[in-house]
Formats: sequence, C-alpha cells, structure tokens
Amino acid sequence: MATEAPDPKAFQSWEDAFQYPIPAVRGMERQLRNNIESNREKLRSLVGTSYRDLLGTAETILEMDSQMQNVETYLRNMGMRCNSRVLERKAANLGAWNNVINVRDKERYVLASHLAVLRGCPEAISRLMKGGGSLLQAAKILVISRLLHKKLSHRTDPPPYLEILRNRLAVQRRKLLARVDRRFKSLDASDFALVEAMCAFSLATSSSATDVLRHLHRVRQSIMLELGKEEDSGGGIFKSLRFFIKTVRDCQVLVPSQLARAMEGLKATPLLQDPDLRLLMELNLDIHQRWLGEEINSFIPYIRHDDLQKPDATRLLKQWAKSAFSTFRENLRDIIGKISDPAVLADLRQEMLELWFSKQGQSIGTDTSEVLEGIRDAFNNRFQVLVHQHCSSLSNVASTIESLLEHWETGVSDACPSLWDNAITTMDVKSGIKTLRETLSISFSGKSQPVRAAFMAYAKWLDGTRDLESTIQTLREKRWADDLDDIDEEDDLLENKQILLSEDDPRLLQDTLQNDIQQNFYLLQIKMHALTDDLRVAFEDDNDGTTAHRACFLLRVWREITHQLPSSYPNPDRDTAFVRTLQSQVSMHVLRQPLLRLDKRASKSLGQTGPQARVLWEGDPQLPVLPSPYAFRLLLDIVRAMAGFGADLWNPLAVAILKRRLRDGLAPLMGNLPEARGRSNGHVSTATESEDGDVDLAEEGTDPRGSSEQQDGEAEDDEMRNDEQQDRIQGTNGSGSNEREGPSEDVAREMRIQRLFDVHYFQQATSIGDADADDALHRIESAIEKGLELPSADVKRMRKGAEAYWKRTELLFALLA
Repeated sequence: MATEAPDPKAFQSWEDAFQYPIPAVRGMERQLRNNIESNREKLRSLVGTSYRDLLGTAETILEMDSQMQNVETYLRNMGMRCNSRVLERKAANLGAWNNVINVRDKERYVLASHLAVLRGCPEAISRLMKGGGSLLQAAKILVISRLLHKKLSHRTDPPPYLEILRNRLAVQRRKLLARVDRRFKSLDASDFALVEAMCAFSLATSSSATDVLRHLHRVRQSIMLELGKEEDSGGGIFKSLRFFIKTVRDCQVLVPSQLARAMEGLKATPLLQDPDLRLLMELNLDIHQRWLGEEINSFIPYIRHDDLQKPDATRLLKQWAKSAFSTFRENLRDIIGKISDPAVLADLRQEMLELWFSKQGQSIGTDTSEVLEGIRDAFNNRFQVLVHQHCSSLSNVASTIESLLEHWETGVSDACPSLWDNAITTMDVKSGIKTLRETLSISFSGKSQPVRAAFMAYAKWLDGTRDLESTIQTLREKRWADDLDDIDEEDDLLENKQILLSEDDPRLLQDTLQNDIQQNFYLLQIKMHALTDDLRVAFEDDNDGTTAHRACFLLRVWREITHQLPSSYPNPDRDTAFVRTLQSQVSMHVLRQPLLRLDKRASKSLGQTGPQARVLWEGDPQLPVLPSPYAFRLLLDIVRAMAGFGADLWNPLAVAILKRRLRDGLAPLMGNLPEARGRSNGHVSTATESEDGDVDLAEEGTDPRGSSEQQDGEAEDDEMRNDEQQDRIQGTNGSGSNEREGPSEDVAREMRIQRLFDVHYFQQATSIGDADADDALHRIESAIEKGLELPSADVKRMRKGAEAYWKRTELLFALLA
C-alpha cells in the first residue's frame, strides 16, 4: 500500500516534513511544485488583465488634469472681467448707445405693437365665438382692446386706421353680448357656463354683480314673453315655465356666492398674465407684450363683486318672480284662450301641472302656492268660458226652430213617410238593419225633415255638452302623485293637490255647467212659450190645419229634446205649460170636424121612428146595450183624426187634454139633441149658434167652424152632403108644409133613453179620473136621468152595459183609450 503524502498545510515548521519517509517526502515535493506552477499561471493571467485597466486609468488622470487647467484659466479670466470698474464702464457705454441709437425707434415700436395687438383682437374674438370658445376669454380680449384703443386715441396724431378698428370691435362686442344672451336663454346651460357668461357680461359692460343679475332676469323674462307667443299648441308655454323654474333655481345656487367668487378671481392677476391669452396667435404677445407698456401689462379690471348680498339677491329674485309669473300667466291665458276643445285643454292642464310638480323642489324661496293658484285660475277661467260659450249656443236650437217655422211649407214640411209606403215595404234589407231601424223610427215617431233638422242642431249641442261632462269626469278621476312636501305641520288640509285639482276644480266646473244649462234651458223654454203664443194667435185663422201641424212640430221637437237631456241637468224644471197649450191646440183641431159631423148626424135622426138599434135592446124592461151609430162614428172620426197627426203625439197628457175638450164639446151637443128641441120652422137647430153662424162647442173655444176637411173624413163629408141634398128633395116633394111632425112621446122617451146610454158610453170613452166627476157632461147625464125618472137599478144596468161595451170596443179606439 502506497504511503499517502502528508498535507503541508498541517506542518508547524519545515522540519516536520522530514519526519516522513523519503517516498512521502518526494510525493510532497511534487505536489508543492505542481501548486507553485499553477499559482504562477494564475498570477501571470491576473497581472496581465489589471495592467490594461491601469493604463486606462492613467490616461483618464491625464485628461482630467488638462481640463482642470482649462477651468482654472477660464475662472481666472472671468475674475479679471468681473471687475466692478470694468462693469460700470460697460454700463455707461451701453446707456450712451441707447440714448443715441434706440430712442428714435422705441416710439415706433410701441405704436406698431399697439396697432398689431389691437388689429388682432377682433379676429381673435371672432374666431373664439365661431369655434365655440370661451366667452370669458373673448371678454378679456375686448377689455384689452378697449385699453389699447383708449391709449391710441389719446395720441396727438391717432392712426387713421383706428376708427375702422373701433367699428370692428363694436360689432364683435354686440356679437359677444348676443352670445351671452343666447347662453342665458339656454335651458341646457350648466352652472359653470352660466357663471362664465355672467363674468363675460360683467367685463364687456363693466357691470357689477347686481347689474349682471338684473340683466339675467331681464333676458329670462323676455324669452318667457317670446315663448308665450309661439303658435305651437302650448309647447312654448312649457318652455316658458321651465325658464321660470330654472331662473329661480340658478339665482338661488349661483347668486351671490359663485358669481362673487368668479368675479373676484378676475381681479386676482393682470389680464395679460392669463396663459390662454398669451397663446393666441392673433395677438402675438410673445413679440409685442414688451412694447405694450406697464399700464396695459399690469391692468386688472375693476368690477364690483361684493355689492350683492344674499338678502338683496333674495329680494331681487322675489320681485322678478312676481313679475315673470305675471307675464307667464298672461301668456298662458292667451294660449289657452285659443283652445276650444275641452279635452285638449284638460291635457294641457295636466302636462302643465305635472311639469310644475316635478320641478317644484327647485323653486324653493318663491311662493309656490301662488304659482299653483295662478295656473289653476287660468285653466278654470278658460274652462268656464268654454262652458258659457257652449251652453249659450243652445240659443241656436231655438233659432233653428224659429227659422223652420218661418219657412214652413204646407204639405212638404209636415210630410212624414208612412209605415206602409212602398219605399219602406220594398226596402232592401241588405243595406243593414240599422238603416231599416232608423227608417221605421222616423216613420213611427213622426220625425219629418224639420223635426230632424231641429234635433240635429240640438244633438250637436248635446255632443258638446257630453264632451264637457267627459272632460270634467276625467279631471275628477285624475290621481296626482302624493308628495310628502305638499302637506306639513303648517299646511292646511285644503292645500293637498289631490283635493284642489281632482275635487275642487271639477266641482267648480260642474256647478258652472249645471247653472249654465239650467239658465239656457230656461231661455229655451221662454222661446218655446213665445212660439206657442204666436201659434195660438194664428190658430184662430187656421182653416187648413197648418197651425196644428206646426204645433205638432214643436211638440215633437220638445219631446226629442226632453228625451235626451244632458246628465248635468239631473232635475230639470220642465215647464210644460206651453206643451199643454200646444196639445190643446192640436186637440181642438182634431175635434172640430168630428163634433160638427156629430151634430149633423144627430139632426138627421129626427125623421126616424126611433133609435136605430131599438131591436137590439135587452132585459126587462128593455134597455139599450149598444151606443147610437153617430156616437160610434164620432169616436172613429176622432181616432182617425188623431192618427192623421201621428200616433206618437198622443201621450197620456195629450189624450187627457183631448178627452177634457171632448167632454166639454159633447156636453152642449148631447143636451140639445133633436128629441129635446121639438119642431122648428123647416130647420133643425143643431147647437147654440152665434151671430155669424158658428157653432159654440165649449167655453174654452172648441169651434167647429171652418170648411177644412181631414183626409180620413172626406167620405163622411160626402155622405153628409148627399143626405142634405136628399133632405132638400124630400122637402120639395112634400105637402108644401114647412113643418115636420116630431116624434111621438114613446119614441122620444126611447130616444132619450138611447141618448142616456150614449152619454154613459161617452163617459167611459172620455174618462180621465176624478177630474170628470162634476163637469158639464156629468151634469147632462144627471139631467137626462132626472128627466127619464128611471129606477136606479135600470140606470145602474145601463151604466154597466155601457162600461161592458166600452171594454169590448176600446181596442178599436186605441189612441183614445
């Protein structure tokens, strides 16, 4: 095993190396030699690299030494040149040069700079406004131009170009102020833009804060006045209200705090120190500013920014708000004064109030209740005017009725299609059931062309009334959003907008509408009374039934009106006096011919041997069970005459009036029948005759005179004329005596009994309740009963027989029944 070489690093001295065997020492020697050689190579490599660095460092030291020497030389020269006596000498030389060389050019340079900057001011202002630049910056340029113009105008020889520049600046000033006003008139302008415009106006006009505020108020009120006159269905008035609200809000927010701070900031630094102005290429201040002079370079505008305090601003705002709202209210009245549609007016009212309520919170400091009351009063007054105008137009209905009566054409105006006309029976139902129904309604209700024309005038008025009622109902049903600010501890409950706008206002309009309808219907009734009086006078000379047909026209028109009354007329005071008068006139005309025929037929029965229906008497004793033919024919004639005027006219009131007139007309006739009058000299008196030969049918004027004949009674009139001719022939062929033998006592009694039955029958046919208990016909009945001296049982049997016969035949006289 080879002996390991010892480690030399562990030896304490050189002698320790020889304590090992020789081979070990030899190995240690070789190891040391190898280490020495390796370290020698490392050292050689290290020394070579550091040498190169050392050479570079030496070169740097040499360069630094050279530079230090140069610096020392320069400092030495500078020290020599900074000698105070040398500097004083140079300053004196420079001053001498300026006095000699530069003085003659300075004034020229100043004038050129002033003119150059002044000429650039209008161009700079124009470019700023065209490009939408800052109004405040334009105002600052205007102030500088004003200074330059003043400076140049005070020269002994002002430039001729100066006047042209002044005119150009005046034009730009007007444009600037117009741009400021345009910003004041903008609803979208921000607070910053408004403050900037206010400061620009203050600089351009040298105005204080109070003047600026007053100008803002004046501009806003002028734009409100302009907007209020726009013809755009209320759009301008909405903008006017928005300007009112915005002005109140802007003045509360911006004045005086923000405006005062902004105006105070304008006085913090000279105008030409503004960096934005120094950058304007039109002015070239980097070249010309040194020649403008200290007065212009250091100019600070003097504007009062502290003359407006909070109480003063509040007072001015209240004064303006009062005046501006008065302008707004007048404009609102003018706008809504041109609106005649109540629905459009209601929509405008709703939009206006909703706009006010939505912006009401921005109007703190003003009397909001006064604004609300002003808007309500304006709309309520217009609504009331519309109600008055519409309700007064009911007079057009009266005018239409009067005109139709004045232009009445007999046979044309009263023509009405019959239910059995060919035009109706052959109508093509393919046109729709509505057309057929309308045609049948016109025919059945007697709606002639004049009636339809009068009703169309009323229907037009009624449609307008219903529109008003619908609008009022819409106002009543509107629900306004509750706002907790509307009711506080100091407010009365009546100030709740729901109560004011949805209850009080509709109630006011509803009361106005009801009162106006009541008043105008009263005037219409007065007009109907006047027309009825005119017809009553004309009826005295009516021989062809024209007046009666006019009366029917008035009755039908009034019936159509009263059947379709507006709901705002819930308890109408219907004065029916003229209706009864008209019905009485028609009844008189209906009864005239039938009663005249009754008198003639009764006179004809004088030559008979007894009652025509004597063989049909029944019972023990035998009593009549049928009325006389003339009695039956009388009722038929009356019903035919009633149907000739139209079945629609004969309501219960009209029938009752006709029955009363009929009873009054029957009484004198039934009391003077032939069997009671005895013989006469060749002539049988028919009724009480007046001096001119007219037959007096009743105290109220039922007059059978006149030769007009109803279409339904022409056959009966022909028959009566034939009978009269036959009577005259028989009288000629007789014994020559002018006297006729009257009926025997038995026949006369039987005729009186028959007459009593006829009276009972007439009593049944003309019964109108308790009103006929003690009239003339009832007295005639009592007189006949007393004259016959019949047992009460027989009288009672006859009365029951007449009642039974009437029940069997009353359907034949449906209109009369």
